[in-house]
Amino acid sequence: MERFVRMIVAGGVVLVGALWLVTLVEYGSAPWWGGVGLALLGTGAVFAGIGRELESGAFAVGEE
Repeated sequence: MERFVRMIVAGGVVLVGALWLVTLVEYGSAPWWGGVGLALLGTGAVFAGIGRELESGAFAVGEE
């Protein structure tokens, strides 16, 4: 499997798990803050995986 796909999938799994953790534990507790950190890490991994495959200028408008 391609590395960018692994990053997207792993980041998504971490993100979903972290959001469940944040939902199920007491607000402001140490596990809650850990879940917030993991959610940020998962989001970063998803964006890194997506950004890895984008070509430069992929979102340029009007340029060809």
